[in-house]
Amino acid sequence: MSESVEQLRIYKNARVLEDQIYELVKQFPAEQFYGTGNDLRRSSAAVSHYIMEAHRFFSYRLKLDALANMRREAEAAQKYLEASKELGATPELTVEYTNIIKQSWGLTKWLKAKLIERNEKAEIAAKEQMAAA
Repeated sequence: MSESVEQLRIYKNARVLEDQIYELVKQFPAEQFYGTGNDLRRSSAAVSHYIMEAHRFFSYRLKLDALANMRREAEAAQKYLEASKELGATPELTVEYTNIIKQSWGLTKWLKAKLIERNEKAEIAAKEQMAAA
């Protein structure tokens, strides 16, 4: 992964979407602002939070778990956007969350390959250690 989470395209996209969601929710009527609006803001903020968490962790397993959580929150945001169509939510926002989910699957695939590579190296080192003993 990159040195800084701000360099990740998936994180940049998530932050832009989060800002767009906050602007959208500001336009909600008062009766929807605290219900659907809070749920939508929470899930959109959680997407970028879990991406940051995945970047911060050292363990590949923890990174993969954080990305799974991120996908769950992105799907929840999509659900809330679908429910908010009459309040001004555009289909483009839902498509952007689909793109973030796709990007997370690419990152997941890369992390799984790194995990397998690390495990294979550990197995080879263990065999060499056993042979030396």
